[in-house]
Amino acid sequence: VPPQRWRERASERESAMSASNMRLRSNAGKKDDAPLLEKIGSETETETETDADGYDADDHPQRRTSVESPTMSPELQRKRGEGGSKLNKVDPHVNFENLQHTSKWFPNAYKPPEETEETPEELAKRKRSEFWTRTRWTFAMFVAFLAFIASGQIYAMSLVVVIKIGMFKEILNLKRDREKDKRIPWFRVLNWYFFAVTIYFIYGRLLFHHIQVAHLEHRFVGFLSDHHLLKSFCLWLVGFCTFILSLEKGTYKYQFTQFGWTHITLLMVVVSASCMIHNMYAGMIWFFVPVCLVIWNDVYAYVFGRFWGKTPLIKLSPKKTWEGFLGAFVTTVIFALWAGVLMSYFEYMVCPQEELTITPFHKVDCKPDPIFLPTYPITVPAALNKALPEVWQLQDNKLHVMPYTVHVTNLSIFASLAAPFGGFFASGFKRAFKIKDFGDLIPGHGGITDRMDCQIIMSVFVAVYRATFISPSKQTSVARILSQVDALSEEDKYELFNRLKTALG
Repeated sequence: VPPQRWRERASERESAMSASNMRLRSNAGKKDDAPLLEKIGSETETETETDADGYDADDHPQRRTSVESPTMSPELQRKRGEGGSKLNKVDPHVNFENLQHTSKWFPNAYKPPEETEETPEELAKRKRSEFWTRTRWTFAMFVAFLAFIASGQIYAMSLVVVIKIGMFKEILNLKRDREKDKRIPWFRVLNWYFFAVTIYFIYGRLLFHHIQVAHLEHRFVGFLSDHHLLKSFCLWLVGFCTFILSLEKGTYKYQFTQFGWTHITLLMVVVSASCMIHNMYAGMIWFFVPVCLVIWNDVYAYVFGRFWGKTPLIKLSPKKTWEGFLGAFVTTVIFALWAGVLMSYFEYMVCPQEELTITPFHKVDCKPDPIFLPTYPITVPAALNKALPEVWQLQDNKLHVMPYTVHVTNLSIFASLAAPFGGFFASGFKRAFKIKDFGDLIPGHGGITDRMDCQIIMSVFVAVYRATFISPSKQTSVARILSQVDALSEEDKYELFNRLKTALG
């Protein structure tokens, strides 16, 4: 909505134009006044302002006010022309069209400008409506997330793949030029071909041992897993050669820019997804709890900042405050201790998934890892122990906790202090491309990438943390043994069978 000063300035210009026209009519024979009307009609004006939603328009392209603006569509020019000779009015639709050019998921990353200013009552009503829309969709997404988690690893993995498809689409659209795409046949199809090949390569390597187990029963799975590395390279090579053959004169720079942009996006999106899947197959607790920590931290950073925030935290996100940042840190650590202890009592959460199964809500039975058993002693001061009720007093002043409690505390500290910088990175990224959100697929939240910015860095950290301190690769599992058995010849398999039969009596 244009500020009031725009309207006042436009009114002054209309008055000046009317007076000038009357003077020109009365002095039609004078040549000295001839350039005056041309000067008035050709003036343009650019201003910077703050949008109604608080987003600085300094980051936007300058808004042009000329009727003959090259960025305006013929329809908008016709609408501007219907008002007669009303020149020099700032048209917010021009900047709106420029911003819409960067969004294609649902083309309204920015709402179209309204024709009237909002009253304080209307503004408060709109904000309440947006808050309840955001809240309803938050609960809806979390319930759907719980359903996928309960269904099993294969279904949770499918959810992750769908999310990464949405992120890949949103990020690709930031650098897309539809006019140039029309000149290059199958160019967008080639981008999605590289995405499919990357999924096949990374997920195939990640789930190699699980796939080998399924290979014993499903030969099609065996076809996909046999010579997996060679097949992945050959598929990529086909896409590379197709890209070279599709080069069109006049679009070389654009095509090579898109080629690099596509592969960088794949590195960021698919690699982080592979870390998520690796974590969930090591035990759903390594996937579910970190995701909840990031969500909890984001919610309570907003709550503390909304009610007590006064000190700005970072320039990229003016609404972020130190009060919200520190308040979310304390509450996230407390929540992590509660959630970690609670989830460790469920075998489904702590048991690693060794086989690739598509049965939903399957029962999991395993021997719990020692880190989920209360074997870590903590000495409690004797005075504090005596102050406790007799039922709660500890023997030998020692409290035995699970080693996982220490690990989940470390994860909560990272989720509170480091993971939010993924969101700050996304904020700077959006300002660089002059957009408010990556998309508008989720009402009240924006695009998928807007909700996954902190989850990306968190999932990578969990995978690195597990590889460093938990060392799951050193453990032997049935899946790893069967994957090696499948590679043996028929004679070696019979020999192994006979020896196992003899060993088992």
